[in-house]
Amino acid sequence: MSWIVIAVVSLLSGLLGSLGMGAGAVLLLYLRVFGGVEQFEAQGINLIFFLPIAVLSILLHARNHLISWKAAGVCILAGLPAVFLGVWLGGLAGGPLLSKLFAGLLLIIGVRELFQKDTGSQSEHS
Repeated sequence: MSWIVIAVVSLLSGLLGSLGMGAGAVLLLYLRVFGGVEQFEAQGINLIFFLPIAVLSILLHARNHLISWKAAGVCILAGLPAVFLGVWLGGLAGGPLLSKLFAGLLLIIGVRELFQKDTGSQSEHS
């Protein structure tokens, strides 16, 4: 794995992460497809990578009043128990099946985004 390439991919992932656009998908795909890293190891690297990116992004978004703390709290409380279930199910599924499920999820999300109509209901923040 070239350190220059991984630095560029990490830079792109950080940029996408700060925009809330699934930076983990970029880094995880690079590690799996081009880096030859096994699924579970790539997930672990991705989680560690995400921590400082998330902290900085949260601080900047909070400074710009772009976070609904009430909604975030509800999401966190609902999501935390799901972590245990997800880790357990991921262990049962194994790396190859997990890779295919992840690819399928990305495909579904990508196709949905391509064909979803823009309602124009979101306000722009300057």
